Amino acid sequence: MSRFFRAHLPPPKRYLSLARLIRAAKLFENPGLSVASVANYLDYSSPQSFGRHVRTIMKMSPVAFRELYDGAGMLQFFRQELVLPYTSILRVFRPAAISPRWITRQRNYEQRMKSGNHF
Repeated sequence: MSRFFRAHLPPPKRYLSLARLIRAAKLFENPGLSVASVANYLDYSSPQSFGRHVRTIMKMSPVAFRELYDGAGMLQFFRQELVLPYTSILRVFRPAAISPRWITRQRNYEQRMKSGNHF
């Protein structure tokens, strides 16, 4: 189980996907850039891959995405979707401060071995 899931937050992949689309929206502000150019600039494997990503995340085509969102509008979407609903959790969430479960299990195992309690 991820630390984000345990904290009742959206998965990190969702944050990264929308952050990438903020960059795409900012690039689309330049009317001289094509969908293929933006896809290439953002290191998508192909324009089709970029299109699938936009359709999956935003439920619209890249052309519709370009028409509806600029960089500021997409940043606002990100904020409304992933920040504002979780503000109270995000204020106290420290993912790096929590040891992963495998480390915790290893420490518990080592403590049992030292104490002679093997199970």
